[in-house]
Amino acid sequence: MIKPYPIGRQDFKDIIESGFAYVDKTERMYEMVRNRKFVFLSRPRRFGKSLLINTLQQYFEGNKDLFKDLKISELEKDWIKYPVFRFDMSGCKDMDVNGMHSYIGNTLWWHEKEYGIQNEEKSNGVRFQNLIQTAVKKTGRKAVILIDEYDSPLLAHLHDGKLPEVKPILQELYQQVKVNEQYEQFVFITGISRFSQVSIFSTLNNLVNISMDPRFDDICGITSEELLENFKDGIGQMAEKYNCTFDEMYLKLKNKYDGYHFSYDSKDIFNPLSVLSSLDFKELKNFWFETATSSYVIDHLKKHNAQILDFENVELFESDFYVSQEDSRSVYPLLYQAGYLTIKNYDRESEVYTLSYPNNEVRISMLEVLMPSWVGCSSKDGKLYMQKFYFALKAGRIDEAFELLKEFFLQIPNVLNNKNEKHFQTVIYVLFRWLGFYTQSEVNTSKGRLDCILFAPKQIFIIEFKVDESAEKALAQINEKGYADPYRADGRPIVKIGVNFSSEERTIEGWKVELEN
Repeated sequence: MIKPYPIGRQDFKDIIESGFAYVDKTERMYEMVRNRKFVFLSRPRRFGKSLLINTLQQYFEGNKDLFKDLKISELEKDWIKYPVFRFDMSGCKDMDVNGMHSYIGNTLWWHEKEYGIQNEEKSNGVRFQNLIQTAVKKTGRKAVILIDEYDSPLLAHLHDGKLPEVKPILQELYQQVKVNEQYEQFVFITGISRFSQVSIFSTLNNLVNISMDPRFDDICGITSEELLENFKDGIGQMAEKYNCTFDEMYLKLKNKYDGYHFSYDSKDIFNPLSVLSSLDFKELKNFWFETATSSYVIDHLKKHNAQILDFENVELFESDFYVSQEDSRSVYPLLYQAGYLTIKNYDRESEVYTLSYPNNEVRISMLEVLMPSWVGCSSKDGKLYMQKFYFALKAGRIDEAFELLKEFFLQIPNVLNNKNEKHFQTVIYVLFRWLGFYTQSEVNTSKGRLDCILFAPKQIFIIEFKVDESAEKALAQINEKGYADPYRADGRPIVKIGVNFSSEERTIEGWKVELEN
């Protein structure tokens, strides 16, 4: 029988005792705790950080029996019980400053109760310091501090002007991590982003950031090897439902949910929430994007006036990845940290990282978020037109397809108010990507820059756009510059299409088609 998938479960003890599927990360976890004392890990939301925190808690509390069938059981010999203090800061992300103070105070109260502490002190910082020192004195063991989603309240107030009020509430707690270093065995902090002037970074200068360390790139998430080792039967069941082979189903899952890289030499990492949800529901849906996209990301995109074509082949230095978000003048660091972009290439000589969308789930979902502002219509209306366009194109009825596209543009009031080639090209690019095609825009060739190439299942479409010129001129450019040359070895028929837009009519004026067999 296939073990049930732990969708939404972050309690390690419950997962193990209830017999849920578990991808064994304990060897990597053991390597992390043995040689480090203060550790910071950044990963996107719903990527397994909380489960890792919970696993660390059970490990440091000495619950050996939970780990008896896991790799760490062969590595750890002592299994010492330490006093563990865990804080989940995502619980107060939507609270005002008084609510945050009370939330933290309530967490401290539960720990104080465990050690018989009666404290009338109102300062959470003083209470935390007293708690640490009392626990160490009573147990004879140093304390373990686990802080999950440390930046969640900060990100929630990134754009509403309340950060100056929120920071002191968190600093009061976080600064004790540094002050009480002599009483601490291990400190582990997770989050998405990095904020300046927060004591966790400004005073804890020995905090080791393993977020881009190749040795720990797979400490969260699921690698290809882990997926095949742990969920082979589940993939097989999906293959039966989709009436395809096992290898074809694996490739569908890979294209949809794989592609994350967290270092210059990272393994391919699947989004754990999405791929497990897909195996559970036996559907290829956008599970992560629908549950992990926060308003602060959308607000961040708006603040930086992000454009749809801006998220392919972004180049950054490593120092750009962890710039403080309140000081950042770029949208890219947060998009990387939040999981909307990932590392696709690294040039050792220049030390430049290239970022793009990790997979089709994120690419298509991001287009849906930005589509209304670019195309000026609802997602539902756009999809209906584009589905009709796709089926006509797939059947080889190219004239019918472009008539539909022409009609689509006419239905959108003032969508082409920019009246330039770049805007037309972007709208077409987004529409094709929306269909799930593998599409490239502004492709550099040895003889020029190709506007758009579309890889359909049985054909390759090479498209050149002109504005207020002619479709014949656009088609001639495809031939003159040999845009089709690199793709003939593919074997699929090539369809060349020259398209001309009319800025006055705000739609397609004409198109010219040439087929290659």
